[in-house]
Amino acid sequence: MKINWFYIRMIGLVLVTSFLVAFSHRRNAQRTVKNVEVHFEAGANLFITAETVDKLLIQNEKALEGQLKEILDLNELEERLDAHAMIADADVYITLDGVVGATVKQRKPLARVQAQKPFYIDEQGAAMPLSSNYSARVPIIAGLQKDQIDEVYPLLKYIQQDPLLVKQVVGISRNTTGDYSLTPRVLNYKIRLGKVKGLQSKFANYKAFYQKAIKDNSLSAYKIVDLRFNGQVIGTKI
Repeated sequence: MKINWFYIRMIGLVLVTSFLVAFSHRRNAQRTVKNVEVHFEAGANLFITAETVDKLLIQNEKALEGQLKEILDLNELEERLDAHAMIADADVYITLDGVVGATVKQRKPLARVQAQKPFYIDEQGAAMPLSSNYSARVPIIAGLQKDQIDEVYPLLKYIQQDPLLVKQVVGISRNTTGDYSLTPRVLNYKIRLGKVKGLQSKFANYKAFYQKAIKDNSLSAYKIVDLRFNGQVIGTKI
């Protein structure tokens, strides 16, 4: 009977490989967490500290350091971070050498609302609590209720995405009829916007007025710039 050494070698190779994989898996599972490293997206940790994130990364009411890697529930840890009021998104992972890493993206406020209990409006159009660690330099809104966030949100996004307006606008006010006014930085006048609609046309007209007033050196002569009327800018001088 002729022995087929090829098949014997293949069977042996499979057995050795299986043993090594099982041994490696068992050895890796018995390793413990050595350290926890917190990274903030874009390097900014303004609203929440690394210490706070580290305290959220607990399992079985214990710190992660020293716990077995195989018992870690990374999904649960991510969900705990994602539930924090200052965090937009988090990614939790573990390296082969036992380091648990957390990459955190913080929420980004577009404006701060003056109220009995002040709050931010973030880039997703949701209310966001203030932070004891950092105060964002964003426009201040007066006269707005939480149930009116959807109304003002398109205006906030427009301001954020416009190179001129994002530098100019420091204040926004809403009256009882839902008309808005803007307060520019340094300049003496108020911008009467009216309802939050037709923003592209209104601000195109405003920029034309602004450039002409700069050319004429007359910006300081105005106290009101009214954009409420279709296709017009009405300036009221001091």
